[in-house]
Amino acid sequence: MNPEYTDKLLATTRPSASDPSSSDSQTVLHAAYAAIIRGDFDALGESMTDDVELNICGFPATDGNWRGRNDVITAARRNYAQVENQQPEIEAMISHGESIAVLLRESGVLKSSGQAYSIRGVQWFTFADGKIRKIDQIAASIWKVAD
Repeated sequence: MNPEYTDKLLATTRPSASDPSSSDSQTVLHAAYAAIIRGDFDALGESMTDDVELNICGFPATDGNWRGRNDVITAARRNYAQVENQQPEIEAMISHGESIAVLLRESGVLKSSGQAYSIRGVQWFTFADGKIRKIDQIAASIWKVAD
């Protein structure tokens, strides 16, 4: 991932000690994003419940449904290995109770074809017992470079 973008992403998700609206869930989400950026999928798994669910729709290279920590981590490794030069940008984040919604943009390159991509999407995180219980990600392509 591009450090210029990942540093900003982590700054956006970092809970603020002076912000009473930041939550334990936001701390867990920040740690999960940091683990992904480092490529530390074992640490990512520690932020998830045993029965975590992942649903991705709208970005064909990574679409699918997985359940259980091992399957979700395997899918995450595979999905992130398919892209390079990622430039994620969080546009907004809303936290309420045991849920956090993240509106984001991301551009990068598909390794398999060298094709550039740009998506805009929402990641909806649901938490239970201080861990990520469910992730629903819906993305829409903004543009693609022709082959």
